[in-house]
Amino acid sequence: MENGHHVIRRIVESVRDRYDYILIDCSPSLGYTTVNILTAADTVLIPVQCEYLALEGLSKLLNTIRIVKNGLNPALEIEGFVLTMYMRNRLNNQVVNEVRNHFGE
Repeated sequence: MENGHHVIRRIVESVRDRYDYILIDCSPSLGYTTVNILTAADTVLIPVQCEYLALEGLSKLLNTIRIVKNGLNPALEIEGFVLTMYMRNRLNNQVVNEVRNHFGE
């Protein structure tokens, strides 16, 4: 019997040739559905809210991506990060700098 983590992958594969891009938006939780989507994905574009609590969530997401890449989807790559809810203040600038220092431009 096929692993349940491949349900979305089968659906994506069945329509892949009809589209240039297939975007799947996930909730911020890191549960079964997110793992299923990461298993189906070629790349991940990660939105990061410009606040320090978001960096904690980012760390957990990156760990989940690493686990999926090491087992269910070795081809999974991080496409990049989208910094959201940015305001020109010191706290937001610090978060932007943290992301840039760890992951580059």
